Amino acid sequence: MADLSSLSDAQTILLACELCAAGNVNPLPRLHQQFPTSLTTERLFRIILSFLPETTPPSLYTPILEDIDRNELSENSNGPVDVSSIKEAKEAEARRRVRQLRLLPLKYHSGESATDDLLTEFIIHRAHKIDAETGLQTFILELLLPFYDRSETLRRYLVSLILPLLRANYEYYPEREEKLSLDVFDSLDTATSINLLLSMTASNATAIDLGKNLRGLAGPWISGRIQSKRRKLSHAGSTAGVNDLSAHWQIVNEWLLSRSLVEFETVARGIIDWDGPGDVDSGGYLPEDDTSEEIDAIKRSYGQAALAIVYATDLGRGSLESSFQITSKVESLLGLDSNLQIKFDAEQLPLFDVDVKMLSTASKALLLQNALLKPNNSLTVPTPQSVGFLQILLVSLRVLRAYGYNTSCRSAATVCLQNGEEAQALEMHGVINMIAKQAKPGQDWRKIREQILWLQDWRGLHSTSDQAKSEYHGLFWRVSRAAVETEILRAMMTAGEYQVATEIYTGDESPLDLTQVETAVVETIISFYDTASNGNKTRGKMKRAVDTLRAFQSQFPNAKSLQELAALISATHALSFYSLTLQHGVPFQPVSIRVHSDPLSLIETVLEQNSKSYTKLDDLLSIGRHFVAAGLPLQLPGDDNSTRWWKSKLSQEQKSLLAEKRIVSMAVSSALASDDFGTAYSYILTRLTPPSLMPTSSSSSSSSSPIEDNISWRAAYNAGRHRSTTTSSSSPSTSTPNDQTHLTAQISVLSQRLELLSLALVLAPTADPLPEILGAWRRCDEELSTLRDQENQEAEEWDRKGDITATTTTTTSILPGGFGPTDRELDAYENERQQQTRRARARNHLAGTSNNSYEEAPMGLFDVARGAARAFSKNIPLQTGGARSGSITSPAAAAPNTTTTSPGEHFSSSRSSSEFLSRSTEFGEGEDRVRKRDMKKRPTVVNGGPL
Repeated sequence: MADLSSLSDAQTILLACELCAAGNVNPLPRLHQQFPTSLTTERLFRIILSFLPETTPPSLYTPILEDIDRNELSENSNGPVDVSSIKEAKEAEARRRVRQLRLLPLKYHSGESATDDLLTEFIIHRAHKIDAETGLQTFILELLLPFYDRSETLRRYLVSLILPLLRANYEYYPEREEKLSLDVFDSLDTATSINLLLSMTASNATAIDLGKNLRGLAGPWISGRIQSKRRKLSHAGSTAGVNDLSAHWQIVNEWLLSRSLVEFETVARGIIDWDGPGDVDSGGYLPEDDTSEEIDAIKRSYGQAALAIVYATDLGRGSLESSFQITSKVESLLGLDSNLQIKFDAEQLPLFDVDVKMLSTASKALLLQNALLKPNNSLTVPTPQSVGFLQILLVSLRVLRAYGYNTSCRSAATVCLQNGEEAQALEMHGVINMIAKQAKPGQDWRKIREQILWLQDWRGLHSTSDQAKSEYHGLFWRVSRAAVETEILRAMMTAGEYQVATEIYTGDESPLDLTQVETAVVETIISFYDTASNGNKTRGKMKRAVDTLRAFQSQFPNAKSLQELAALISATHALSFYSLTLQHGVPFQPVSIRVHSDPLSLIETVLEQNSKSYTKLDDLLSIGRHFVAAGLPLQLPGDDNSTRWWKSKLSQEQKSLLAEKRIVSMAVSSALASDDFGTAYSYILTRLTPPSLMPTSSSSSSSSSPIEDNISWRAAYNAGRHRSTTTSSSSPSTSTPNDQTHLTAQISVLSQRLELLSLALVLAPTADPLPEILGAWRRCDEELSTLRDQENQEAEEWDRKGDITATTTTTTSILPGGFGPTDRELDAYENERQQQTRRARARNHLAGTSNNSYEEAPMGLFDVARGAARAFSKNIPLQTGGARSGSITSPAAAAPNTTTTSPGEHFSSSRSSSEFLSRSTEFGEGEDRVRKRDMKKRPTVVNGGPL
């Protein structure tokens, strides 16, 4: 054993430094006892801190530290000590070398608050040096374990820093490339440290193991940091430690809420796996805490954060199952019992019967993210009512999600608590409409109805009609049950479930009145009709409208609305076979008929855009009759506001007659535009001539009251003044057989035009258009007279040629056999020729006299009207008991005891048609005989049609 008594103080200090540098710390306790003034405890700790290599295992010097701290010697301290190198140094040299020593301070510059325990300060500083110089963080734990029990500072240091650090780098995530250093970790503030610890993941992991991080990293960090502070302040009765602990856990709650917006499933799994702030793995280094009130308050705050996460998360980022598990976790963690026993996946939907009026005070602002954690938020503060309400919301969202309607808890809570009746009805309509649009074959619509009714009040079919409505129970609790049932009925019809709909809503136990059912059916059919892109009733929306109509028509056989819809669909179907394009190239759609102010004008567009469509008059008339039967507006030429009262008093039959006459008039105009005068003439005589003017009309038949007709005379007048573009007069000097045929056709057309103009005179309702009609008739009559003269001249020329041929024939026949005429035959032939010459002279004389008189005195209106009536009477005899001109009567019969008058002459009732017919031979006086070849065939009306 070396003699140390001869060493000076300076030499002793140098000896301690050399021993530490060599790693031989066993003699230090003996030096400390032998030289207590030069090697004080603080100086000896500083020498060890400055010169002992950090790679030295702590197990080699922790007993020495303990001996030095207690000023005791152990058996290892009595070993030999080599002091030869120190004794060789002179005192002056030793003092100089001591003054040059740079010993490290015991207190770490960024360490904890000051303490009187020198060993605690040494260990903390030594731990930082080990990590900074070697990174061997396991040495730090070996250094702390022998001493943490003697100092609360070391205990807090171990739990809050060393334990999370070692777990993160060596136990939980050892494969991480970047290790967390003690200096960096100790320098972080609270929020950064919590974020760092909770966000740690393995290098190959896709999600955070949040439960493990909360229990083993963030929990110890918070508990260890607050533990000693709380213990110190508890003796003075202060609550600062409690508030500090709550503030730290509130940071964790805020981090969980913000993180859930990005990784909901990760946060949800962490909440489900972790038992809250009381579930902290401190490694057994912290004693059990008996401050249950403090922990309960922190747990309630944590439970509020968990409920806030469910409200804040959109459904697209999180599953309903996880959200429901969060609420169940909060319920069990805080011991809340609402006696509801709500199960998320239960087939039978639960009955929610909890008073949630306290939640009605929650405003929309409380559902914002920055207000979810407020202590006065009644929706997120954990109570049996708030948890039960959130659970029933989640079950409701599960029902909606099954039908493709996705929304969040926040939106559902807003609908239930803040929305009014109109907003809830709109939301309900969107839900049911989506269910109907995404309906699949084979779905049980009875079950769907039950679930929708459950969504309304969270009771379903269990609620009765006389039961008082529970406030804030159900997503659509403000909407009446009848409105919900009506929407369900519409959805069933939209999905094509007609059998179920009729069984539920038209039976004896129907939840709706028949009037409500009829209204819903009509609105659904109209919706199909308005959204159809094609009018063909065998496909698309039109087919669905027809199917709905057929399904319910038998239930409402006398419903006028359904009858009108049937007529509208029939008209639309018939119209779909024609090409029809509206203004600006917009293709025709069925809704164009229903919204059109004048639907009959669409038929005129059809006639314009479809060649030869006027020949399908019966089809067009059927469309018009269906328009009238459908209750569509009826407009007539010259309509204004002053005539609306008159049309409103018309019967259905009269409206149908007016519509038919207007369509016939359109067809006549289309035929004339196509230069098809024959079809137009036929339509007027067979469709527009009143029954009283027809030869087959009976004066004894009854009729409905006549109405003003401003259509028929216009059609007759337009056709009567029509000039064909394909006919022209032939030159009389170059007559051929073709010219003769063409001339005959012209005469026939002019005769028909005269008849139409005469009919227009009879049908004109007032005297205003008579001058114009008579003027057209006069011009047409003049043209006819000219053509008749031309025809006579051609006939005489033909006879003259025949006579010349006959006179050149000699009595001696040139025919073989000498068969020539006898003398008697020649005399008879000569007499016949002379008679023909006299008749021709008489006709020429009459024609010359007529022409001269015409030139001298123009024909008056009376004369023209008389001639028009005479021409009209040739084909349509005027009935003395016929209907009054310009009126429409029922096609079944004509009105008896009425007088037909000619507007041109204002015929009185005492004048019969025989007076006009007696003048029909005026131009034929003096004629002895009419040859068969000169006879003209005129079309006559037989059984209502032209020949």
